Amino acid sequence: MKAEAMTQGPIGNLHEQEANSVIAEWLTAAGHGWRADAERTGALVGSNERPDIIIRQDDRMPVIIECEWGRPAVRDATRRLGHRLRNEDRPFTEVIAVGIDNICHADTRAGLRRRLDENERIFTIQLVTDPFVTDKNSVWPSAPLSTTPSDLIAYCEYAQVPQSVIDRESESIAQNVYAAGNRLLNGIGETVWQGRPTLDRLREIVGGQEDLEVTCATCAIWLIAIDLQNDLANNSTALQKANLKTTQQARNAEGALGLLIPEDMLNSWRIIRQVNYLPVMDLAIDSLQAGVVPNLANMSEIMVNLEGASGRLNTLHAKHIYNFAGELWQRLVGDREERAAHYTKPEIAELLATLSAQRFQSRSADEIARLNLMDAACGTGTLIGAGERALRRLYTMKGGGDPELHRKRMEEHVIALDINGIAGTLTAKRLTDMDVTQDYAKSKIAVVTHEAGSLSLLNPQITGITDYLGYGGVAATPGLNEELGLFHIAHGSIHWALMNPPYSRPRKGRIQATTGLERLRPLAAKSGWKMSHGQAGLASDFGNMCNMRMAPGGVFAHVLPLTAAHSGSWKQWRAELEKDFENIVAIANVSSAQLQSMSADTGMSEMLVVATKRDKRPKKWQPTEIVCVNLKAAPATLAEGYAMANEIASIPKTSPYGTLSCGNYTRFQHDGAGFPWGAVGDSNYQLSQVTTSLLNGIAYDPIAGARHQLALPTVALGDMAGTGPTHHLIGHPRGSQAIGAFEWWPLSALHVVPSQQSMWAASKNQMTIKARPTHGAGNMNEDLAREMIQSRSKCFISRNLRWTSQAIAVAMTADLNHGGRAWNAMQGLSDETGQCIALYYNSVFGAIVRNAYGQSTQVGRATIQVGAIPGLPCPACPAFHADTPEAQRARDIASQHFDELSRLTLEPFAYCFQDANRHKIDSAVAEMLGLDAQDPAIQAMLADYRLLFASEPNVNGRQKPIIAALESHRQGR
Repeated sequence: MKAEAMTQGPIGNLHEQEANSVIAEWLTAAGHGWRADAERTGALVGSNERPDIIIRQDDRMPVIIECEWGRPAVRDATRRLGHRLRNEDRPFTEVIAVGIDNICHADTRAGLRRRLDENERIFTIQLVTDPFVTDKNSVWPSAPLSTTPSDLIAYCEYAQVPQSVIDRESESIAQNVYAAGNRLLNGIGETVWQGRPTLDRLREIVGGQEDLEVTCATCAIWLIAIDLQNDLANNSTALQKANLKTTQQARNAEGALGLLIPEDMLNSWRIIRQVNYLPVMDLAIDSLQAGVVPNLANMSEIMVNLEGASGRLNTLHAKHIYNFAGELWQRLVGDREERAAHYTKPEIAELLATLSAQRFQSRSADEIARLNLMDAACGTGTLIGAGERALRRLYTMKGGGDPELHRKRMEEHVIALDINGIAGTLTAKRLTDMDVTQDYAKSKIAVVTHEAGSLSLLNPQITGITDYLGYGGVAATPGLNEELGLFHIAHGSIHWALMNPPYSRPRKGRIQATTGLERLRPLAAKSGWKMSHGQAGLASDFGNMCNMRMAPGGVFAHVLPLTAAHSGSWKQWRAELEKDFENIVAIANVSSAQLQSMSADTGMSEMLVVATKRDKRPKKWQPTEIVCVNLKAAPATLAEGYAMANEIASIPKTSPYGTLSCGNYTRFQHDGAGFPWGAVGDSNYQLSQVTTSLLNGIAYDPIAGARHQLALPTVALGDMAGTGPTHHLIGHPRGSQAIGAFEWWPLSALHVVPSQQSMWAASKNQMTIKARPTHGAGNMNEDLAREMIQSRSKCFISRNLRWTSQAIAVAMTADLNHGGRAWNAMQGLSDETGQCIALYYNSVFGAIVRNAYGQSTQVGRATIQVGAIPGLPCPACPAFHADTPEAQRARDIASQHFDELSRLTLEPFAYCFQDANRHKIDSAVAEMLGLDAQDPAIQAMLADYRLLFASEPNVNGRQKPIIAALESHRQGR
């Protein structure tokens, strides 16, 4: 959060050096295994200056904290960059600058220690980074963060693992694994008679498309197993007693001749499996048994190469924080799209996990230790690992100190499910790395082989999971009662559902479990769980399953497509979330016009959603407050993700809107179930206020603060008009697959004007509301053609509206025409009502509502699914067809002006701020809605609406001509 001014307390006897000493003592006693020293002389090589506080922990990167009264000590922190401690060869690339609140000046040492113990917000902080090792600004954030002592501990943890070092070493290790995979592929290729069967067997075990990808994935699995073997041989008492050796000890053993012999490796991994660690070791054992090449020297060289990579990885001492296994996976595997295995970015995982974990702040340490955390699409384990680490940080802060916490949580409380064996292995390794000194004898990490994968739990009768890593999948289906299954996920048993679920709908060829849902969704709905929607895809099903399994007070935290906030297919999901959950927060990234993905390479705009399950499930929907946060930039490091989470969590509960150092926020509440969350994705919170008000039937002026009740009732477009049919029934363009009633030809290609015409395609010539058809037809199916003729219309809505190039959202035609691929016909409208709708949706009022409702997967567009068009909310599109004086007045105004307005040539919507013809439409629509368009205040409000709308990245697409025109317009106002 932004730092408030430091308290101006009396200046007392506590000198800065004493304050540093107290802080160092407190950090040493904080339970993290640190040794913190204050004011040490001669600590830096080549410098006589004394760092305020130095934190050391075994072989991890040391941390320097520079303190100053009243403000962060940025200048002193900058001077430490590039220096190194004596007996250290790693220079400091990041230093923490801290400001101590002036109120502490009057404290005694005991008084300051009390403030630290009670976690008072007495610090401000900035992170100072060497600009030569990062492309970021050298001081982050630009304004100091208000910080608690527990936050300072977190920033120290991050400083032990500098992001620049991690990125560089991860790439280097990935190259090592790639080289090992290449060598393995060559070695297998030398065995001509068995090479192909070997590769096919490895492909069955680890997946992959290309041969090199298969062998690289195999070597990544072996690296993970080697790394775990060395960790356990050095740290596990049970495995040391079982005579488990490190790989170096194995190479030095008698008869080994310095080689890593596959049979010895297998024996070591089987020793580990006797204790457990099954989710990690089974895949490694199976793949090594299948992938051994006859050339022993070649095989040993591969293993020694991987051993070296493991050694370099461990010199960073960062595995407790960073998911190296997941990082390797996303660098090496190229078919994550086919596997639906996209990688949650670590900094996003940190933001979501930290924000949602804070909802357990009121729980005791013992309660936190027993929280059931579930990721039912665990992938690489980055997200569930961040969640588990956030819980353990909270547990420590609450005074928890159970030495067996890791074992208990691994055995009983951390649930990770996936359809992919490698996903289970990566997740298990990530969680195991959190404390390799404690063995676990079982776990709840499972590969679910049911045809619907984890979504088999949509069946309300299912409680048990039988498919389990390490047991080869005991059965092909989950257990149906408490007697079956290796572990159970009962209704109301999950306290935290943290995941990045797959978004896709079932598609031919995609390697993922998507079948079997047709019979599971009705089972869930019959029991009252209704979030699932086939057009929304699997993510809505995962939400439904989590809702079913979550306990009252549980926390829902998902990465989701941005369409979940807006599109019609997600309406029921939104309605159910609003009904069953409270304290809903939706976070989007609006930093640019490019697609802003929270996951690696999904190519989709995404958002984060956090919500708390109500203590008692309501019987019906009720208005629910939602906080929308729009980030001006996504976090670039773990520390930034943590800081953003804290700032968002600290948004005042009484504040309806405002700015943050990381973006803006708006609170909103709708009068209807599942209305689009229009504020999600707005870069300006004032537009969010306008959108929310329009969706509730009010024209709000964000500059003047005035509110104008619209004269007519709120309805949906489907209440006034039918829509359709789809272009699949109408036909197809020339040269494409022959479907539907007609084959369509561009009118310009026809010598004779045909009797059947269509608004088939969007055209650059469609610049007036009264538009002309684009295509003519040749008959393909006589019976269907007769039926299609009955569905012709004079009113059409654009399904894939492009703000930057299209001028009309609704088109009217002089004669009856067919719809098409770009335009959907509206049915059952009188000409008068159609004119009202056309004017409204081509005004700034309609544009703002359309932008809130349309999908935003592509910038500069407001796509609406065909099935969602009837649900298009019309807060400012009232019941124009109603038999009321207000509706009649609206129809009269539209009829009076339509002929003139429909012939006006319009610029693309993104230029609405300067389009005088569009302004005339806005004024007419304002009159239709009961506003006085001649009032200068209303005209000023409309001008502000246009400027706010056109300034949105999603509208202007960051196109340079539009941005330049906007700037010129602002200067001329």
